[in-house]
Amino acid sequence: MNTFIRAALRFVFASLLATGVSAAESKTKPNIVVILADDFGWGSVNCYGGKGLKTPNLDRLSKEGRLFKNAYATGSVCSPTRYAMMTGRYYWRTPVKDGMVLPGNSPLHIETNRVTLASMAKSQGYKTAAVGKWHLGLGLGAQTDWNAPLKPGPLSVGFDYFFGLAANLGNPPPAYIENEKLISRGELVEIEGKKTATNDSVSVQRSEEAVMPKLVDHCVQWINDNKERPFFLYFAPNAVHEPIVPTGDFKGSPFGKYGDFIQELDWSVGQILNTLDKNKLADNTLVLFTSDNGGVSHAQNPNAGAAMKAGLAINGSLRGGKHDIWEGGFREPYMVRWPGKVPAGTVCTDVVSISDTLATLASILHTKVASGNGEDSFDVSSSWFGTGKPTREFIILQDASANYAIRNGPWKLIERENPPVFKLRGAKGERRMAKAAKESTAKDELFNLETDPSEKKDVAAQHPEIVKELRALLSKTRDQGFSAPN
Repeated sequence: MNTFIRAALRFVFASLLATGVSAAESKTKPNIVVILADDFGWGSVNCYGGKGLKTPNLDRLSKEGRLFKNAYATGSVCSPTRYAMMTGRYYWRTPVKDGMVLPGNSPLHIETNRVTLASMAKSQGYKTAAVGKWHLGLGLGAQTDWNAPLKPGPLSVGFDYFFGLAANLGNPPPAYIENEKLISRGELVEIEGKKTATNDSVSVQRSEEAVMPKLVDHCVQWINDNKERPFFLYFAPNAVHEPIVPTGDFKGSPFGKYGDFIQELDWSVGQILNTLDKNKLADNTLVLFTSDNGGVSHAQNPNAGAAMKAGLAINGSLRGGKHDIWEGGFREPYMVRWPGKVPAGTVCTDVVSISDTLATLASILHTKVASGNGEDSFDVSSSWFGTGKPTREFIILQDASANYAIRNGPWKLIERENPPVFKLRGAKGERRMAKAAKESTAKDELFNLETDPSEKKDVAAQHPEIVKELRALLSKTRDQGFSAPN
C-alpha cells in the first residue's frame, strides 16, 4: 500500500471518529427526512380520497410506504404541533396554555437543554438541517430583535443549518433567515410595536410566490452536499397556509389557486424523492410526511371557500378544520416510507401522534430519550413497521380556544364542563377565551369515532361511565406531567 493511500485511509478514519460515526454505522443508520406540511387537510390528497387533484408524489409515498388512518396532530394550529413534533411533549405543558400560535416575533419556545429530534440525531452522528417555516420563536427577548443575531434558535436546539422563515409569510420582516441572521434586508428592521429603528423596510423584498421553489432548492442542495454521511432533514413548507401563492408553473386546478398550491406542495415532495433517487439514497432513507393541523374549512375564506364551492372536501368527511376541536382540525395525512423496512402499499389504523416521532426515531437509532424529555412521545415503530400491537392507547388534543379532547380507543371526549383556568395572552387570547367560556356551561360531548368518524351524534348521555373514565384520564395526564412510559 503506497503512502498516499495510507494517508487517505487515515484521514477517512479520523473523520469518522471525529463525527462519532463508524463506517458500519454510516451504512446502516437510515437518513431521515421529515416533511411537515402547513394546514394540509385529510381530504386534500388523492390517496386519502381527494378527487380531481394531481398529487402523484404523495400518492407514490402511499404506494411505496405505509398510510395511516388515525394519525393526529396535537394542536389544531401550527406552533403547538411543531413544538410537539420537535420535543415529543405537549405544548400545553409549557407556560403557554391557550392553544394558540406564537406571535411571529416571540422568543424561542423550546428550552435549549431539552432533547429535540435534531439534537438526538446529531448525538448519533447525523448532519442536521431545518428548511422552511420555523414558528417556534427566535432569541431571548420579549420580542425578537431582528437586528441582532437570531439566537437562540434552530441552531441552539440541534440543527447544523437553517434556512427559511421565522413564522408565516405574512409575519414581518419579509426576509429569509439563514442560520442566525436575516438575509436580503436593510440596515435596520423595526421591532414590531416599537419605534426604535429608522428604517423598517427590507432592501430586497421576499417574493411570496418564490418562497416554495426557494425552500425546495435549499433542501435539494443540502441533500446533495451531505449525502456521504447520515443526515436528518426537517422540511417545513409554507404550503398550503395563507397567503395562497402558487407559482406560475402550477395553474389550472379545478379548485383554483388553493388546488394549485396543493399541487405545488406535491411537487416539492417529488423534488426531494427524486433527489434521493438520483443520489441512490432512497433505499436507506426514512421519509415521514404529515401536516401540522387540518385545512381551513371556512366558506368565507376566499381561497379555501372557492375550492370547497368547486367540490374539494379539504378535510374529507371529517367535521371542522383548522382551529377546531373536531377531527378535521387534528387527524392528518401521515405516510411513512423506508424501502424494505416499512411494508409498502399498506394501511395502518393504529392511533399515532406527531409527538411520537421523537421516541420512534430514538428506537430506530438504538438510543434512548433522556429522562425528563419526550414526556408525551410513544415508540410507535411497531405501527410503522407492522410488527406488533399498537403502543399508544390514548391521545390528548387541544384546539386554538384551549378546549381539550381525549381519544381512547373508539371514544373521543370533548371537555366542556369546568375546563382548566389559566393566564391569558393579550386581547386576542381574551377574545378566544371568552368564546370558550360561553361553551364551558355546555355538557361534555362523547363520540364513537369507529361508527361516527364525522362526529355527528353526541352519545355522552348514553355512556356516562365512559365520560367519567375519560375525564379522569384527561385530568390525571394533565396533572402528572407526562403520558408516555418513562
